[in-house]
Amino acid sequence: MSKITPKRLSLLAMFIALQIVLSKFLMLQLTPSIRLSIDSVPILLAGIWFGPLAGGLVGALADFLGTMLFPTVGTYFPPLTIAFFMIGLSAGLLVRFIRVKHPLLRIVLIVIPAEIIGSYLSKSLALSFLVGVPFTTLLAARALPVAIVMTVNTLIVFILNRTLGEKAMRDSSFGASLVDGSSTSGESMTYDEAMTYIHQVTWRGAKFGIERTSELLSRIGNPQKKLKFVHVAGTNGKGSTCAMIAKTLTLAGYNTGLYISPFINHFSERMQMNGVPISNETLAEITAFVKPHADAMADHPTEFELITVIAIEYYLRSKADIVVLEVGLGGELDSTNAIDTPELAIITNIGFDHTRELGSTITEIASAKAGIIKSGGDVLIYDQNPEADQVFASACLARGATLHITDHSRVSNVVASLDALSFNCTPYGTLRCGLTGTYQAKNAAVAITAIELLQAKGWNISEQNLRDGLLSVRWPARFELLRRNPIFIADGGHNPQGIAAVAASLREHFPNQKITFLMGVMADKDIAQMLDQLAPLANHFVTVTPDNPRALSADVLAAMIAERGLNAESSSSVEDGVHRAIEIAGPDGIVCALGSLFLLGDVRNTLGVN
Repeated sequence: MSKITPKRLSLLAMFIALQIVLSKFLMLQLTPSIRLSIDSVPILLAGIWFGPLAGGLVGALADFLGTMLFPTVGTYFPPLTIAFFMIGLSAGLLVRFIRVKHPLLRIVLIVIPAEIIGSYLSKSLALSFLVGVPFTTLLAARALPVAIVMTVNTLIVFILNRTLGEKAMRDSSFGASLVDGSSTSGESMTYDEAMTYIHQVTWRGAKFGIERTSELLSRIGNPQKKLKFVHVAGTNGKGSTCAMIAKTLTLAGYNTGLYISPFINHFSERMQMNGVPISNETLAEITAFVKPHADAMADHPTEFELITVIAIEYYLRSKADIVVLEVGLGGELDSTNAIDTPELAIITNIGFDHTRELGSTITEIASAKAGIIKSGGDVLIYDQNPEADQVFASACLARGATLHITDHSRVSNVVASLDALSFNCTPYGTLRCGLTGTYQAKNAAVAITAIELLQAKGWNISEQNLRDGLLSVRWPARFELLRRNPIFIADGGHNPQGIAAVAASLREHFPNQKITFLMGVMADKDIAQMLDQLAPLANHFVTVTPDNPRALSADVLAAMIAERGLNAESSSSVEDGVHRAIEIAGPDGIVCALGSLFLLGDVRNTLGVN
């Protein structure tokens, strides 16, 4: 049994008292050895919710105390105490081994065997000694009454488990056996231990599908069912769009969660509340809570699935009014898709990225992203090309969802500076955005439309909240100015479409200057097309190897660039690459670091930006 807390003791005491009342007063005694009573229900629930030891103790203590307190009702007989103990013990043990997901069938497979072991076999054996009737005779006589009681108990336990189980376990922080039967040790963790656990090799790899995430969420009480979400998929612009929406909701007074990937500088950036990353202590606490449930799974979750579940539990504990949830990869099979129908599903700009996993055509990629469209939901799309939009429209029609399309014609007169992006948007007039890449005007159009849709659904967001949210939003490594003299820009562009957007922003901001690029990429990207976008703007390339197993080596990338007749040299580390790029650019030049988000955290650290 897990460590004792006041709430835990109170609930166990309540079960004991309830069992005494049911067994001593609310039962029908047919013969000295046959009675009808639902007194097993509290014992069964104690075993299912709190573990075999707790269930057994509730049964034994209830029988002992009940007989001692009310001796006129019956004579204390220790073998009967053992029978009650066996009911709770059996239920608690069965929870740990029954892996059936259907909730009613699961309860049937727990309650019926526990009742047979405790109420039928053990009680019949005890009663045979107590009343002097042969064991086999008692088995025959008690078969029908016990069968009736088992059926009734099964239904009662199922109803109480479904309606009260999650709340009882969460409110009392139980670390024993939960509704679904996984066990927890109640152990604590340090932050370093939590990070070691999250990143351990057990979770490595990509296994697409939401089954493991759904199972793990179920094991901890389905926290996602108590939250509201804005779910955001797409190839490019997801993070920026999420940041704009989350900032606006926070300024509107809502307790707003934000889930992103990957992080830039610190792991805790992945899960935020009102713009503040999760604390080390809270991350360690929730990881310790989730750990035994993940360990108990036959098919272990991946690292990303584990992180997603930790984040959702964090948002519930933080009492989030709404969570802006960024998809990790694709949509349909991404772990974030384990949520129910969100307040709003958004699909930003899509392009050719992760083609091995998502498909090699726009239709295939759009179909994967369309997986976040759920029955009866509202869906907002970027409006990019007829081929993708038709996929989204068909998915909405099939699932009874309402399709909304971003009207980019509302945005005009885009003026870029390194301090803010200014543009006109009907009907608001001039708006300013703290994200300065010119491509952010289109992302802002999506975010503005999303806010309007939330307003229509009853979310209280003012025009001033929207203006302030756009102006004050900050998002690392999205055309981010890290220093001046020379100007040093960091951007997370990491595929041809993203690189094209960065190149357009560079041309807008610096029309008459060549750029020194600090570049590191993943080996599975369309590097040739990325280089084609950058070549006309380039003065020099400094290549580095990002800290990721999928990274292309700096030497290979430099050779690919040199083959195109461009100036390129490799650096042995990101830090050396930053200093070399600054040296090449000179105080009046421009450096742009890009190619992978995994690179930019080290770039920011080198320049002292956190």
